[in-house]
Amino acid sequence: MKGPMGRAVLLSLLALACSRLPERQRLLATDAAHGQATATQGLATGFVAFLADDAVYLQPDVGYIRGKAAIQAFLSRLPPTTKLSFRPARARVSADGAVGYTFGWTELSSSGSPVRYGKYIAFWRKQPDGSWRVEAWNRSGGRDSAAAAPTGLPEQDDRSASPRQVDVAAQTRALLGVDSAFAGASVARGAAAAFAEYAALHAVSLGGGKDFVVGRDAIRKDQTPSAPGEVLDWGPAMGSVGPGADLGWTVGDYVFTLSGAPPRVFYGKYLTVWEQADSGTWCFVVDGGSGNPAPAGPPGAEAKP
Repeated sequence: MKGPMGRAVLLSLLALACSRLPERQRLLATDAAHGQATATQGLATGFVAFLADDAVYLQPDVGYIRGKAAIQAFLSRLPPTTKLSFRPARARVSADGAVGYTFGWTELSSSGSPVRYGKYIAFWRKQPDGSWRVEAWNRSGGRDSAAAAPTGLPEQDDRSASPRQVDVAAQTRALLGVDSAFAGASVARGAAAAFAEYAALHAVSLGGGKDFVVGRDAIRKDQTPSAPGEVLDWGPAMGSVGPGADLGWTVGDYVFTLSGAPPRVFYGKYLTVWEQADSGTWCFVVDGGSGNPAPAGPPGAEAKP
């Protein structure tokens, strides 16, 4: 099926096939269909078909892009031989089934170039017609092909809960404040201590190798500096929460500095998915990012892969 009508029929059939599944399984199936559509129809068509109108997109080597039309325009300019495939490893949904997130593995290929492996995070929101659409999507680079699925993560109870009445705008502002405080802790006490403080017990970091970094202790170890004088700072630029404010996301820019003469500075952006406990405390559950080109500025500025 080609063209807008074909894509609409595909999405309608997908929604019908998934309608009797628990919400988490519906989301997992939708993410798998997103990957299949991207692999077969291409980035500008198959990938974009699953995006919300105000989606934000992150990939290595460019800044984040906001809006479905802008994302499609960017992807349309890529070489026609560029192919992306991805498959989910896990999915979780909010208690009210209104938002959720997935993460998994990617493979990017182009004619004459070796396959580039990586991982991704997607934050999804259910639409009025019951379909799922991507609200934020991040691809991070990796060094190796995919390993086994992450282990040690608790299974989700698929029973739904009654929606909470919350002020979504206020909760979004609060989440952006938490992300800013997280960055402040990283500068003041070091990234390892900050990530351990703000990570959920079973949080996942995409990391740079073939495996996901799973669990608060593993993330702290992964963030331990390899040399003295490393500083990781960032600032959130946008974010959103679900109608029950138990899941949300933030996107922003980071700066990673290595001391020296002169210091070396690396730039990038990130997508972080957050979960709010009943106590009102936000902890991150999935985090990943990638490098940006260095802005025009002093010598030593670089992009961090």
